[in-house]
Amino acid sequence: MPDHPLIKLGRKTNRPPPSGVVLADVLGRTGGVYETTTPLTEKFRDDIRAVAELTSDDELLRIAELPEVPVSLENCRQMDPQTRIVTVSRLDVSPAETPRWRRLPPAGRLITPRSELDDLLRRCRGARVEEHAFPDGWHWRHIGPAADLLA
Repeated sequence: MPDHPLIKLGRKTNRPPPSGVVLADVLGRTGGVYETTTPLTEKFRDDIRAVAELTSDDELLRIAELPEVPVSLENCRQMDPQTRIVTVSRLDVSPAETPRWRRLPPAGRLITPRSELDDLLRRCRGARVEEHAFPDGWHWRHIGPAADLLA
Protein backbone atom coordinates (compact mmCIF):
# COMPACT_ATOMS: atom_id res chain seq x y z
CA MET A 1 0.00 0.00 0.00
CA PRO A 2 1.26 3.55 -0.67
CA ASP A 3 1.25 4.47 3.03
CA HIS A 4 3.36 1.47 4.15
CA PRO A 5 6.72 2.56 5.65
CA LEU A 6 8.62 0.42 3.10
CA ILE A 7 7.05 2.33 0.19
CA LYS A 8 7.60 5.68 1.93
CA LEU A 9 11.27 4.81 2.47
CA GLY A 10 11.65 4.00 -1.21
CA ARG A 11 10.37 7.47 -2.09
CA LYS A 12 12.76 9.13 0.39
CA THR A 13 15.86 7.22 -0.70
CA ASN A 14 15.05 7.03 -4.41
CA ARG A 15 15.33 3.27 -4.12
CA PRO A 16 12.57 1.51 -6.01
CA PRO A 17 10.08 -0.33 -3.82
CA PRO A 18 10.52 -4.09 -3.76
CA SER A 19 9.09 -5.57 -6.92
CA GLY A 20 8.55 -8.90 -5.21
CA VAL A 21 8.39 -12.26 -6.88
CA VAL A 22 5.65 -13.69 -9.04
CA LEU A 23 3.47 -16.08 -7.04
CA ALA A 24 3.47 -18.59 -9.93
CA ASP A 25 7.31 -18.70 -9.80
CA VAL A 26 7.21 -19.46 -6.07
CA LEU A 27 4.63 -22.20 -6.61
CA GLY A 28 6.79 -23.64 -9.39
CA ARG A 29 9.81 -23.81 -7.05
CA THR A 30 7.79 -25.39 -4.26
CA GLY A 31 5.87 -27.89 -6.38
CA GLY A 32 2.59 -26.06 -5.80
CA VAL A 33 2.99 -25.72 -2.03
CA TYR A 34 1.87 -22.33 -0.75
CA GLU A 35 4.99 -21.71 1.32
CA THR A 36 8.33 -19.98 0.83
CA THR A 37 11.20 -18.81 3.05
CA THR A 38 12.50 -15.39 3.96
CA PRO A 39 15.99 -14.54 5.26
CA LEU A 40 16.55 -13.00 8.70
CA THR A 41 19.42 -10.54 9.11
CA GLU A 42 21.71 -10.89 12.11
CA LYS A 43 20.31 -7.66 13.60
CA PHE A 44 16.74 -8.93 13.35
CA ARG A 45 17.81 -12.24 14.88
CA ASP A 46 19.41 -10.27 17.77
CA ASP A 47 16.06 -8.54 18.35
CA ILE A 48 14.25 -11.89 18.33
CA ARG A 49 16.80 -13.30 20.77
CA ALA A 50 16.37 -10.34 23.15
CA VAL A 51 12.59 -10.71 23.17
CA ALA A 52 12.88 -14.50 23.57
CA GLU A 53 15.04 -14.00 26.65
CA LEU A 54 12.61 -11.38 27.99
CA THR A 55 9.61 -13.68 27.62
CA SER A 56 11.43 -16.98 28.35
CA ASP A 57 10.17 -18.26 24.99
CA ASP A 58 12.26 -21.27 23.92
CA GLU A 59 10.56 -21.50 20.51
CA LEU A 60 11.36 -17.85 19.75
CA LEU A 61 14.94 -18.44 20.89
CA ARG A 62 15.17 -21.36 18.44
CA ILE A 63 13.91 -19.11 15.63
CA ALA A 64 16.61 -16.55 16.49
CA GLU A 65 19.22 -19.11 15.47
CA LEU A 66 17.78 -19.65 11.96
CA PRO A 67 19.21 -17.77 8.95
CA GLU A 68 15.80 -17.97 7.25
CA VAL A 69 12.27 -18.93 8.23
CA PRO A 70 9.33 -20.55 6.44
CA VAL A 71 6.48 -18.27 5.38
CA SER A 72 2.99 -19.61 4.73
CA LEU A 73 1.37 -18.27 1.57
CA GLU A 74 -2.03 -19.78 2.32
CA ASN A 75 -3.52 -16.27 2.28
CA CYS A 76 -2.49 -16.07 -1.41
CA ARG A 77 -4.58 -19.03 -2.60
CA GLN A 78 -7.29 -16.84 -4.12
CA MET A 79 -4.82 -14.49 -5.85
CA ASP A 80 -3.99 -14.46 -9.52
CA PRO A 81 -0.78 -16.53 -9.93
CA GLN A 82 0.81 -13.55 -11.74
CA THR A 83 0.49 -11.39 -8.61
CA ARG A 84 3.81 -10.15 -7.25
CA ILE A 85 4.34 -10.81 -3.55
CA VAL A 86 6.82 -9.40 -1.04
CA THR A 87 7.61 -10.97 2.34
CA VAL A 88 8.31 -8.84 5.38
CA SER A 89 9.40 -10.30 8.72
CA ARG A 90 7.64 -8.84 11.74
CA LEU A 91 8.22 -9.17 15.47
CA ASP A 92 5.55 -7.83 17.81
CA VAL A 93 6.04 -7.29 21.53
CA SER A 94 2.85 -6.49 23.42
CA PRO A 95 2.69 -3.57 25.87
CA ALA A 96 1.95 -6.14 28.61
CA GLU A 97 5.34 -7.78 28.03
CA THR A 98 7.44 -4.61 28.02
CA PRO A 99 7.44 -3.74 31.75
CA ARG A 100 9.67 -6.79 32.23
CA TRP A 101 12.23 -5.02 30.02
CA ARG A 102 13.02 -2.59 32.86
CA ARG A 103 15.66 -4.79 34.44
CA LEU A 104 17.80 -3.36 37.21
CA PRO A 105 21.45 -4.35 37.58
CA PRO A 106 22.80 -5.31 41.02
CA ALA A 107 23.82 -1.68 41.70
CA GLY A 108 20.16 -0.65 41.38
CA ARG A 109 20.58 1.78 38.45
CA LEU A 110 18.89 1.35 35.08
CA ILE A 111 21.16 -0.04 32.41
CA THR A 112 21.89 2.36 29.53
CA PRO A 113 19.84 1.27 26.50
CA ARG A 114 21.88 -1.01 24.26
CA SER A 115 19.81 -0.54 21.12
CA GLU A 116 16.88 1.26 19.56
CA LEU A 117 14.70 -1.72 20.49
CA ASP A 118 15.88 -1.59 24.12
CA ASP A 119 15.03 2.11 24.30
CA LEU A 120 11.58 1.55 22.82
CA LEU A 121 10.73 -1.40 25.06
CA ARG A 122 11.74 0.54 28.18
CA ARG A 123 8.92 2.99 27.38
CA CYS A 124 6.47 0.08 28.01
CA ARG A 125 4.35 0.74 24.92
CA GLY A 126 5.08 -2.51 23.13
CA ALA A 127 7.02 -2.68 19.90
CA ARG A 128 6.82 -3.78 16.31
CA VAL A 129 9.96 -4.55 14.34
CA GLU A 130 9.53 -5.07 10.59
CA GLU A 131 12.26 -6.03 8.17
CA HIS A 132 12.51 -6.90 4.50
CA ALA A 133 15.77 -8.50 3.37
CA PHE A 134 16.46 -7.89 -0.33
CA PRO A 135 18.27 -10.47 -2.48
CA ASP A 136 21.21 -8.05 -3.00
CA GLY A 137 21.95 -8.01 0.75
CA TRP A 138 20.36 -4.62 1.44
CA HIS A 139 17.58 -4.64 4.01
CA TRP A 140 14.84 -2.29 5.12
CA ARG A 141 14.03 -2.11 8.80
CA HIS A 142 11.41 -0.20 10.79
CA ILE A 143 11.06 -0.13 14.56
CA GLY A 144 8.26 1.65 16.37
CA PRO A 145 5.75 1.42 19.17
CA ALA A 146 3.22 -1.30 18.49
CA ALA A 147 0.30 1.13 18.70
CA ASP A 148 1.82 3.51 16.11
CA LEU A 149 2.44 1.02 13.35
CA LEU A 150 0.21 -0.23 10.57
CA ALA A 151 -1.59 -3.51 11.15
